[in-house]
Amino acid sequence: MKNIVHINCQYYENKAFYEGGEAWKPKGGHKFQIEMDTDILMYCEDSTAIFSKMVEAHNTDLERFKYIDYEIIWQTPTVLGTVEDFLKINSELSETIA
Repeated sequence: MKNIVHINCQYYENKAFYEGGEAWKPKGGHKFQIEMDTDILMYCEDSTAIFSKMVEAHNTDLERFKYIDYEIIWQTPTVLGTVEDFLKINSELSETIA
């Protein structure tokens, strides 16, 4: 069965690149994705090594990615609501707090 797999990574920027040096700073997360038969993933001997190697292929002198983990997306997420719903509830909660 094919599913989307999210590969979670730490994103780093080289702040000294334009001065010809290296100063890697973590700048938050980055997510890659791959569509694959999850049976392959479940019975793989070392998915961490494979995903780490795949992620490294995207590294440059300016940015780097470090593999953290993966998540199989088993279903399409349910829509929680709209921005309007969010703002309405925020307004209602603000009135009860005041």
